Amino acid sequence: MEQKSLELLQTSIAQGADGLGNDLKKILKKPFLLVTGDGREYYPEKIPVSETIRKILQHLPSFTDDQYYYMEERRLLVLQVSLEDSELRLFLFISRVAEKDIDGLLQTALTARLALMYFLRSKVEVGQEISRVTDEILTSAFAGVKSRLENLLQQSGIELDEKQSYRVMLVESEEQPFESIEVDFKASILQLMHQYNDAMVCPLVWHGRGVVIMPEIETVPEHPVHEHEQCMHRILQQWQRDFSKRHQLLLSCGIGNMHALSDLQKSYREARLALSYGRTKHEQGFFRYYHDCGIVSNIFAGGVESAFEFCRTALGRLLDYDGENDADLLATLKLLLETNFNYTTTAAELFVHVNTVRYRSDKIEQLLARDLNDPDVRFNLYAAVRVREILVDMHILPSGYVGNAGSVHEKIHGGEEAVSH
Repeated sequence: MEQKSLELLQTSIAQGADGLGNDLKKILKKPFLLVTGDGREYYPEKIPVSETIRKILQHLPSFTDDQYYYMEERRLLVLQVSLEDSELRLFLFISRVAEKDIDGLLQTALTARLALMYFLRSKVEVGQEISRVTDEILTSAFAGVKSRLENLLQQSGIELDEKQSYRVMLVESEEQPFESIEVDFKASILQLMHQYNDAMVCPLVWHGRGVVIMPEIETVPEHPVHEHEQCMHRILQQWQRDFSKRHQLLLSCGIGNMHALSDLQKSYREARLALSYGRTKHEQGFFRYYHDCGIVSNIFAGGVESAFEFCRTALGRLLDYDGENDADLLATLKLLLETNFNYTTTAAELFVHVNTVRYRSDKIEQLLARDLNDPDVRFNLYAAVRVREILVDMHILPSGYVGNAGSVHEKIHGGEEAVSH
């Protein structure tokens, strides 16, 4: 047995999954899959696991390397290999197994344990390196560092075409930490990629959100599902619904516009804004493109600094007064705009007397030197209020910030790094 273990180890070192799988096929004499717990199949094919296997992985009970899991109705035997310093697991799914076969298969598989542990160790080390490089790439790409993204991606083995345009989709869950669903997020997106002709780039997790980089639809190889962008929209929305239902949570998605690879950080920020737009409207489980954010997307089109300038120009004196006097004028203005200046409803929402709301309305009009009965004035003020909420949510503008227009440059550049988080 020791000699056979060494032979399998040598095969694993020299030939990887294919060589090890071919040797295991000879000694097990049963159909089997070699898969990792993050939803990747390495033998007989290097593809994302099927939906069936992914569901089994998701609901596997806890068991040790010295134990096994047997599904009698499927005649499926599952063996596990793990490492003390890693959460990643390697699983051997052996099918067509009768209960009487289990002991013999356990003995046979024991000879392969050393080789399987080596294989798992190699996957863990590669995964750690990819994670490290990916974090560097995303930090450089999305935190405003002026470096060529395509070069950084190529260094990590992620092949993107600099002549092609891409967009970013960000995925987040407010109910639970994204790390708790990271494995299934990656596995399900990988499966979607494989199912639809690899239309999306490998899913990533960064700063507590899922990140998916998608190429322009027209450049995807011909396939019925890629005839137009609406198809991809439906595919992604269906994935969002299925994933949310499976984990009993509300998953929100924000998608940026298409940009050249070197400007991918713009799509990231647009996707980030789409998420903030939904959150500040107190929505959950939404699916929103940046261009569906209405006038807000137009205001942010000139960049964060121009959006900040718009906000300060429209609301500056009001913000300064509110901060100095704790007057709640901004909150009052927002509710007045949302209720079409219904003083009674606004008073009820704020738990104040209706005369207090009338006084505040007069004070707002005095500070802004604007006629609040003018529809154009109301329109611009509501847009400014929404822009401010989004800037706060994106950690560019601190909540309750008080300052003069002269401090715009300092505040903007102080918040540029935060927008990436």
